[in-house]
Amino acid sequence: MENNDALMKTLMQSSKLKMPFSDFESRVMQTIEQDEKKAVAVLEDRKRGIYFFLAGMIFGLGLNYLLSKSWKDLQFNLPQQENALLVSQIIYAILILFFIERLVKLYHLNRQIKGL
Repeated sequence: MENNDALMKTLMQSSKLKMPFSDFESRVMQTIEQDEKKAVAVLEDRKRGIYFFLAGMIFGLGLNYLLSKSWKDLQFNLPQQENALLVSQIIYAILILFFIERLVKLYHLNRQIKGL
């Protein structure tokens, strides 16, 4: 019986894990905490990005509408007026596409962080 106890004691001592560094566990826990903070920050950024995107889209639509109304009152040539409206609408459409692309990247980043 004593033989089994001694054997068990030596087996238990040999099963201890040796850490590569003295502060290994604390560094791993700190890294995990930082990753969790980043995940929360990305989610907040995504929400904020969606809100600002919608606000900018509404603002842009309103601005485009007001500009087109005010330009009709001015004495511009019809081709110049149409060209100016077309340019402003193209710029607006490019900005919408740019912001949609950024929101999609933010969404994918959020999914990658949650996957960790």
